[in-house]
Amino acid sequence: MANTASISVNATLLPDEISKILDTITVTYSPSDATEGWYYQLTDIQTSSRDLIRDKSFLQKGSSSSQGGVDTVASVDTIDGSSDNVKFLFIKHTSVQGDGTGNTADSIYIVLDAGAAAYTSTDSIEIGPGECWFGKLNTPVADIHCVSDQKDRGSGSPQGDIQALVFAIIDDL
Repeated sequence: MANTASISVNATLLPDEISKILDTITVTYSPSDATEGWYYQLTDIQTSSRDLIRDKSFLQKGSSSSQGGVDTVASVDTIDGSSDNVKFLFIKHTSVQGDGTGNTADSIYIVLDAGAAAYTSTDSIEIGPGECWFGKLNTPVADIHCVSDQKDRGSGSPQGDIQALVFAIIDDL
């Protein structure tokens, strides 16, 4: 199961008086067949809404070597944003500015419906500094948009671009 995405979550929910601890929750997704492959990229999230997955040239299919590296790849395909679907998506806000020169307090906003990503969009998902977001989807690559903007839309302008780690399993249709 080297190609499987697996995430474990421990959560404490509700006010202290009635809190509920949910532990050892595991979410997994395994490519269902040879048409699904991994996309991974250190992505520069910019201050204008655009596609999250912009580097359409790298979709790795196949397994890695027994040494734990990714040195044996069955194939590398081009991603078609309009027809290929994201089946699993994980985004990690690195808290680092896009040029790598400093930290940022800005957030990443994403949408999954082909709309413009923005703080003001009611459909936007916010990922704050140091946070991550993941989901099992069946969404066209071209429908997932992102933008860097101030957390909770404070005063002033966004600090700039944000580096994010983006991992996805994409169905190459």
